[in-house]
Amino acid sequence: MQKHKIKAVISDLDGTLLNAHHMLSEYSKCVIRRLTQQGIHFMIATGRHHLDASQIKNKLGVDAYLITANGATVSNMEGKLIYEAILPREIVEDVLSIEVEKGVFKNLYQGEHWLMEESDKIFDQYYQEGDFQYTLCAFKDYLDKPINKVFFTAFKHEDLIVIADQIKAKYGDAIAVTFSMPECLEIMPKGVNKGVAVLETIKQFDLLPEDVIAFGDGLNDFEMLQVVGKGYLMGNAHPMLKEKLPSLQIIGHHSDDAVARELVKLFGLEETVPCHAAI
Repeated sequence: MQKHKIKAVISDLDGTLLNAHHMLSEYSKCVIRRLTQQGIHFMIATGRHHLDASQIKNKLGVDAYLITANGATVSNMEGKLIYEAILPREIVEDVLSIEVEKGVFKNLYQGEHWLMEESDKIFDQYYQEGDFQYTLCAFKDYLDKPINKVFFTAFKHEDLIVIADQIKAKYGDAIAVTFSMPECLEIMPKGVNKGVAVLETIKQFDLLPEDVIAFGDGLNDFEMLQVVGKGYLMGNAHPMLKEKLPSLQIIGHHSDDAVARELVKLFGLEETVPCHAAI
């Protein structure tokens, strides 16, 4: 894909655009800003909640559509939620009833809320770029309103594999199940994934898939990386993702600002972006 044909860039956050401390480097901020100044659309596609991703977008200082909750929610440039998928209540209740091992935590995304019944220290390190936090509650008090996503976090990936197998055996393709990272198992409504959301979102700009490139590292990025004109795998990408997408180019590690550095090369930004001073 030639650089003059690229009209939009989509990036995952954790393990991709964010560094090892789950933060935006000054270098990445600078490159993304200069990219959008050239008229290139930039979008974020993440498993995070839309309010959380919005805070990260604000730190980037650019206008961007947000594909969040792995495609279950989409927000426009003004931050308004323009799409949300809903899990059937009976499925939510059934999934929440699963007995789990100690060290496994249940989570819900519902509208403006991230809900938990007990405190989860696993993801504290991930929330360095904003103040969005979960609300401790009794799930039963919130199930009268629509749920966008259920997810389980755990210290042991093996514990989540057991839960995933149990859910898939019962529901098959009636719901969408994926891992955003080894410590996080996600359950969304049927047909929901980043790829589907990307194809719908780019229509807002009259773009075709071949006009778009995307960067990702997790199994939940699989569909997105397949549907765009060119997908890029992070050097730190999940081994199974690399196996599933052997033809994709592998770039550097997220801790080395690999997305920003690849964009500098693709768009010739080294001649116009004095971002080296921000490293």
